[in-house]
Amino acid sequence: MTSVYLIRHGQASFGQRNYDLLSPLGEAQSHRVGTALSPRLPSIDAVYMGSMKRHQQTAQGCLSAMGMENLSPTVDAGWNEYDHQQILHKLADEFATPEGIQTYVKAQPNPKAAFEQLFASAVERWMRGHHDADYDESFNEFKTRVDIALSTLLRECQDKKHVVVFTSGGPISMVIQSLMNTDITSLAQLNWTLVNCGITKLVKTQTRLFLSTLNEHSHFEGSHNHMITYK
Repeated sequence: MTSVYLIRHGQASFGQRNYDLLSPLGEAQSHRVGTALSPRLPSIDAVYMGSMKRHQQTAQGCLSAMGMENLSPTVDAGWNEYDHQQILHKLADEFATPEGIQTYVKAQPNPKAAFEQLFASAVERWMRGHHDADYDESFNEFKTRVDIALSTLLRECQDKKHVVVFTSGGPISMVIQSLMNTDITSLAQLNWTLVNCGITKLVKTQTRLFLSTLNEHSHFEGSHNHMITYK
């Protein structure tokens, strides 16, 4: 039996020109999840991560806190996030930059709700498949690469007991949607609920792959609840 722990990256630098960097809080989150995992996983048989900077930084922080800095993760870009900035841009030119998005959102009566609606509309357009030529990666291409990343990991780790993956909310949501066979349109909504450095656990037996835990983040409860973030 193989247990696969999908760890969403720590808080990134949302709204900045270079989103693909952990914020100071994101770095603290990565250490906290490592501290919480250490007694549960005294050994890790394999580590995978996407090729994005935030995946690398989260892996470094978590493994350092676990005293496992010597582990060398397998880098697989199949675990990368979709290009949310391009998806927003293709909804309207005014959303081509983080500054443009912030200007629009701040002008709305409820900025948080406005951004969520904006993002949901942009992702829906991408998922619908009627404008695939507009995107460097269509939704179906994204789904396929995540499927391949997961199947590759399971094939390579069939004799492993504990595997940890550092990835993003999109791929985790895609895996959950596939395993639970939920409506594909719920993908964006599911992604909103995933906590930075939350843990989603999959279990692979000889006969099936199933979801064991979803978005576990008890390590941020109590005195650490100020560390709960979603982007």
